[in-house]
Amino acid sequence: MIGEVLTSEAVRVGARATDQHDAIEQVGAILVAEGLVTDGYIKAMHERETIVSTYLGNGIALPHGTNDAQDTILRTGLAVVQFPDGVPWGEEPARLVIGLAATSDEHIEVLSRLATILGDADVCDRLARTTDAGEIYTTLMTPPPEGGDRDEEAPPGTRRTVRISNPSGLHARPAAQVVARLQPLDAQVTLEVNGKRADARSITSALGLGASVGDELTITVHGPDATAALDAVLAIVTSGSDI
Repeated sequence: MIGEVLTSEAVRVGARATDQHDAIEQVGAILVAEGLVTDGYIKAMHERETIVSTYLGNGIALPHGTNDAQDTILRTGLAVVQFPDGVPWGEEPARLVIGLAATSDEHIEVLSRLATILGDADVCDRLARTTDAGEIYTTLMTPPPEGGDRDEEAPPGTRRTVRISNPSGLHARPAAQVVARLQPLDAQVTLEVNGKRADARSITSALGLGASVGDELTITVHGPDATAALDAVLAIVTSGSDI
């Protein structure tokens, strides 16, 4: 899927930005230049950041528009801008900013693929330092290894299996909400979808599941705050709207 939505011309290295707003403007301009979105989509990207941060960790930010901006998207695609010196993005600097525009639920597969690759801190650091745009492009285009956590034994604890009804599945916003709600709780939470397993406290791990609305999700929790953690995840994934 990434091979279909990312071109080598949409990857830039060695950029500088005065702040987060400037970084979004730059990556948004590439989306426009690539014929993926209209100018109005950039405004929607800024609006998304006021709702929830799109910072994923490991120096990666994934700005994208709000759900109301679908009419500004011409076709699905990505733009990547490297900021070696970093751009303040909440509490941490983003050094690789990936702009995303998606016309439908196909963004779930794109997010899953990106999360699998960019969940590796060493890879992210390498991509943030390289002076070769081709290295970034090739890394994002290379299929991740098969397997992962499929054959590992699931951790013990209380389990609940539900059908995801949140219309956004577990894409960036719901995944960020899960991570935020679990942060103050003393509990370990594991999510399982279609044979893949993820740590619910890691947004890149959760995105890597590629979970969509209608998928069957198994939540496993244990620890002093297990009940509260389970309720927090259920409130998001079984919501009838992208809260």
